[in-house]
Amino acid sequence: MENKTSAFKEYISPILVLVVICFVTTFLLAFTYGVTAPIIAENTAKAASEARMELLPEGDSFSDTGADLFTLEEGKVYATEVYKADNGAGMVVTVKTNSYGGTLTAMVGINSNGEITGVKVTDHADTPGVGTKAHAAEHLSQYEGLTELGSDVVKSDPSVQHVTGASVSSGAVHKAVYCALEQYKAMGGVN
Repeated sequence: MENKTSAFKEYISPILVLVVICFVTTFLLAFTYGVTAPIIAENTAKAASEARMELLPEGDSFSDTGADLFTLEEGKVYATEVYKADNGAGMVVTVKTNSYGGTLTAMVGINSNGEITGVKVTDHADTPGVGTKAHAAEHLSQYEGLTELGSDVVKSDPSVQHVTGASVSSGAVHKAVYCALEQYKAMGGVN
């Protein structure tokens, strides 16, 4: 009997303690997620709304168009959402594209005349330093006012300059902007 008791204390008891710890930890993580998930979603939506206002300041408020989303390259460059200004000032297109560090998400404002009003990289995994220079406001401002963009990303589009040493990141931004313009055209503008 004593062997069974010592075996229980030595082998079974630590396992039971670990199982209880795992259950308690899992419950606490689930509870924390349940509390924070709505707050995170609200903050994300608020940040996206602020970015839309920044990219298309003439817009008063924005509504999701529910439009068919344009795909430039399957699984590589594609629009994920299109929000139209309720006053008809234009639209903001969100695009995902492959970049050096992984997926890059950019938002592109386009006014009712088809001119780019702003570009903002909202998420990326590119290397800090050279790669992120392609995401800087100074670099992105060169797209403002353009209505056309060449699809050949790095080699032959004279309308934009790419960051030396960051051709993949520059190309990703360029493709995102090109995709947004194509989305605008596919929708026939803001009508």
